[in-house]
Amino acid sequence: MTKIKYSSQLAGLVAGLTLLASSAFAADWQQTNLQFLHGNEYKRTNGNTYSKTMLTVEHASGWTYGSNFFFFDISSPDTDDNTTFYGEISPAISGAKTGLFTPPESFVKDILWQLNFELPQGPSKRVNLTGVTIEWKDIGMDYFATQFLYRDAQGVSGSTGQLTLVWKKTFGPESFPMEFSGFIDWAGKESTVMDNLQAQPGVYWDLNRKTAQKIPVKMGVEYLYWKNKYGIDGLTESLAQAKLTWIF
Repeated sequence: MTKIKYSSQLAGLVAGLTLLASSAFAADWQQTNLQFLHGNEYKRTNGNTYSKTMLTVEHASGWTYGSNFFFFDISSPDTDDNTTFYGEISPAISGAKTGLFTPPESFVKDILWQLNFELPQGPSKRVNLTGVTIEWKDIGMDYFATQFLYRDAQGVSGSTGQLTLVWKKTFGPESFPMEFSGFIDWAGKESTVMDNLQAQPGVYWDLNRKTAQKIPVKMGVEYLYWKNKYGIDGLTESLAQAKLTWIF
């Protein structure tokens, strides 16, 4: 009953956030997608490996003065014992949209005040982050951004910093459009939580970009590397994940 109640609350939260982001902030643009992932060789805190399926709801939108981004994961939703939840909410205020920053002719597209809230269930700590996102242009990518963040894990003394890289590059002919995208997070040591590095690059066949026989689907393979997973010294995860994304 507790798990069913938690799932219902999570579904309600996702629906509410999507509605808020898309309507209350008068979105200039928005995209929501549903992701299905599966992989083997995930690591538990004791070092044992296991397989899992993950369902992710992801939303991104832009509004008058900034942008919104959030996602929520449900891991192993088809099991009773191993189902876990994880989410992040990331609003940002744009320097260019508010008039506080005038972009130069090249390289820097925008500078944003970034907030991020990590909402885990399990051994991870709830984390609040704030800092700066720099969005770049004219460097051969569809999207590239760097984030410099102050990181504060709840229930842990002290604080630390986090560096994040996010990118997207589309390529290939119209008949076979491809995408290379992903992110890298590095978080410093915070009390007993060790510094950790997480990277998730992926290559996808993007049927949503086709003009003929267009299908709102992307499919491909994502590589997951997580050194010192959950900030646990020596716990490293490295595996390939099959990924299917439905865009709506």
